[in-house]
Amino acid sequence: MRRTISNILIIVFSAIIAFSGFRLYTIFHEYHEGEKQYEETASSFVEKKQEHTQDPVNITGDTGPQVCPISVDFDGLIAANSDVVGWIYSEGTQINYPVLRGESNDTYLHNMINGEYNSAGSIFMDFRNNPDLSDFNTIIYGHHMKNGSMFASLHQYVKQDFYDEHKYMWYLTPDHIYRLDVLAGYVGDAEAEIYTIFTNKDELNSYLSFAEGRSTFTPDHKAEEINGIIALSTCSYEYDDARYVLVCVPVMID
Repeated sequence: MRRTISNILIIVFSAIIAFSGFRLYTIFHEYHEGEKQYEETASSFVEKKQEHTQDPVNITGDTGPQVCPISVDFDGLIAANSDVVGWIYSEGTQINYPVLRGESNDTYLHNMINGEYNSAGSIFMDFRNNPDLSDFNTIIYGHHMKNGSMFASLHQYVKQDFYDEHKYMWYLTPDHIYRLDVLAGYVGDAEAEIYTIFTNKDELNSYLSFAEGRSTFTPDHKAEEINGIIALSTCSYEYDDARYVLVCVPVMID
């Protein structure tokens, strides 16, 4: 009887171990396929410039880079997927991705630029936003992947020293190049105010006061007049349905 019970337990534990191993393989394989896809996309359509310099004073009156460190072949990208609206890049992080905009916010939640299913999904713009950044707040989403890909590095802005080393990001479109001046970052709720599209400047200013008051870091520059922002959003794990939101001011460089 004891031997029978022992044999049953061995079979059960072996099945659990085998299933867990299969699940781990599936997860890591999916991570690998996602990284591979976006590495291939970047190598095909993005060129890093040999040299880029900083101008002593930028057009907002603060010190900051004036030359984007990458260029993007949007003709090729859009030919591959017409939902591409931009490219986001953060030097020194894994953020180097196309930005897509689908018919809904579910379109690219778990689909890559080539249309294949992957839990990493894509970096995507809220479908309610105009792709030309003409809204008071443009929302761009990305998953917080455990391997550090997609928007996982946004959560590093909980540390002041990370902000100090990553004060700027870049957003490129088929028509313009924008430097993103990082203004504030905070942990918030998934149903918070930022996930609505603001309809006037008063709503924007009210939100900016809120975001700056809760920021996990203190910026060392701020434009005197802010007419629009880009909010980068990813999951955070301080509590259920938490999000980390990074607020950036787009500055047109070209």
